[in-house]
Amino acid sequence: MASQIELLIFDGGQVPWALPSGANIVPLSGQLRLVPVTEDLLGPRAAGSPDADPVYPGWVLNARVCHLACEMSSDRRVLYVWGETFGGPGTQEVAGWDHGKLVYGPAGTSDLEADLEPGYRVVPRSDSAINAGLRMMGVQASPGLDEYATVGLTKHRFTDDWLTG
Repeated sequence: MASQIELLIFDGGQVPWALPSGANIVPLSGQLRLVPVTEDLLGPRAAGSPDADPVYPGWVLNARVCHLACEMSSDRRVLYVWGETFGGPGTQEVAGWDHGKLVYGPAGTSDLEADLEPGYRVVPRSDSAINAGLRMMGVQASPGLDEYATVGLTKHRFTDDWLTG
């Protein structure tokens, strides 16, 4: 079964001031909420603009989303999450900010050696980039679950599903 998600997860009770108006905010467990990362959220991309280039060759994470996440984190923690699976194995990217400072990553992980991009590491699922990033956010896995399932990220498999779900 395939999946592809790109999200910003944040903590705190108030909506971050830097979040564009009209952003779809979805509650997760505890104090965590997420915002699906879409072109509507990030704004139009200027042709040839370096802010749309990936932070590393072959990565999805780019300067546009890093800038937004950093601004959103001025008074909280924010975690960028990207994950893709196909038939089980997958790849993940995360970066985490706390009060305007990058404190985790960028980290990329893969389930298979064949899917490695520059800077990625092959790790067991329990130490995937997303699970490790969620631990940075203060998430503790529930018994029998990983952090990903504990916060409810298993609810939808695609970014667009978070917009309507």
